[in-house]
Amino acid sequence: MVLLLNDNGGEFSNVFTFENDRNGDRETRVFFCDPYASWQKPHVENNHSLFRMIASKGTSFDDFTQETVDTIFSHVNAVKRKQFNGKSAYEMFCFTYSAELAELLGITGVDPKEVCQSPLLLKRILHK
Repeated sequence: MVLLLNDNGGEFSNVFTFENDRNGDRETRVFFCDPYASWQKPHVENNHSLFRMIASKGTSFDDFTQETVDTIFSHVNAVKRKQFNGKSAYEMFCFTYSAELAELLGITGVDPKEVCQSPLLLKRILHK
């Protein structure tokens, strides 16, 4: 199951649509940052910015599969971050929880030399 952490923006007001497939079966859980907890939002915004480097605003998600999303976020989570003392979110997750759990969630490690943070990644994924 996929988890989404969002701010409280109006674009997320229809939670059912985000959490369920076309048949109404739950595929995702949506969580929101707490009101007046500004320390939570930068983490959401950083991932949003990294995601938008790959899928710019206006990009249709119609052709996205779970594999597409997993690949995008494997690249997003492979970016080295100052807040993690030069480690990636993927490395921190594996250290804290295990690489096996990351794999079960569909997120894999990406060699730093292979990380792509541009629309070229999306073109590669969708045109296999």
